Amino acid sequence: MRIEFNRLPISEEYGQSLFDIYYVTEEGRSEMMELFISLPQNVKDLVKDLISRMATVKNFKSPKIKYNLKSYNFGEIRPLPHRFFFFQKCGSNYVFFDYILKKKDSVDDKIYKKIDEKKHLYEEEFEKYKSTS
Repeated sequence: MRIEFNRLPISEEYGQSLFDIYYVTEEGRSEMMELFISLPQNVKDLVKDLISRMATVKNFKSPKIKYNLKSYNFGEIRPLPHRFFFFQKCGSNYVFFDYILKKKDSVDDKIYKKIDEKKHLYEEEFEKYKSTS
């Protein structure tokens, strides 16, 4: 499986980036980015704004962002009820690696465990990527 990391540009209007933002692709595809593109424009703008502020404001806080979930070492952005973007902080980088749409209620622990497995895989690959770039 070919895993790549794509750096997202942050608009200069937000100021200087303190953190780099990446998203994961597998075999040249990012299901997360494809789903993001299909969102309504106002939701995309909200997500871009949150991510840009994460990149440019130290310790940025928002009720739509949780940096650590339960007993897991990854975070989520929840722009709307039942939509979740998952990320991992790796040094001075944030890596977005998963997205889910849950029809109702919240995400249960079984799903968080599957997301955590992905996070570990991507974390290892990102460390290799950073050491060679």
